[in-house]
Amino acid sequence: MELSARDLEVLKLVGMFGQLASTHLVELVFADRSHSVPDTVLGRLVRKKFLSRVGRRASSDKGGAGAYVYQLGRFGRSLLGVEGRASPVVNNHALMIADTYAALRRAEKAQLLVLREWAVELPLPPVRADLFVAVDYPAQRRSSSYYLEIDLGTERPVRLMEKLDGYRRVYEASTAEYFPYVAFVVQQAARKSEIERIIRRHPGSELFRVFLLTELLDELAVL
Repeated sequence: MELSARDLEVLKLVGMFGQLASTHLVELVFADRSHSVPDTVLGRLVRKKFLSRVGRRASSDKGGAGAYVYQLGRFGRSLLGVEGRASPVVNNHALMIADTYAALRRAEKAQLLVLREWAVELPLPPVRADLFVAVDYPAQRRSSSYYLEIDLGTERPVRLMEKLDGYRRVYEASTAEYFPYVAFVVQQAARKSEIERIIRRHPGSELFRVFLLTELLDELAVL
């Protein structure tokens, strides 16, 4: 099967994030197309085993069936050289990373910023940043970059403290003139308060911030 440039864009995006919902792909790849086009393309890539459907994303905190979630299928994994086993379940962490990236792309489309560089699961031994972004703010005539930690509220305080320790070690070993802020991105105000309390107890507290996903873009613009 011969793949189009758009097919390859879909596969590469899914491969980068691990999993993407159909809503992500519609926004990021098919925004200028009619609603029938993504259904046709994604259905064909599933039939040809370049993609596979994992299930549906819950449409709200109370559950309910939402958008289909896709990951690379057998031939997609072979084409992109992806190793390891495919996930049997929906990965909500990967989907929230994609939510954050999509929000940045919307801000770019609105000419609020320029997303100059980005990476998913960026290795920073001994930690790994869920999402790294480098952005320009043309109206402010400045640039900045951030390590974003996407938090679903499932990690215990001891694990969060280990993560803070890891980032502090990366900071202390860095010879760069500028070190990005580490921003935790959360969905609920109670979780934001919890992480802020943990950060205040950490000796490297000045490196870290916590933002609700809904306020992320406004907060990054002044960080």
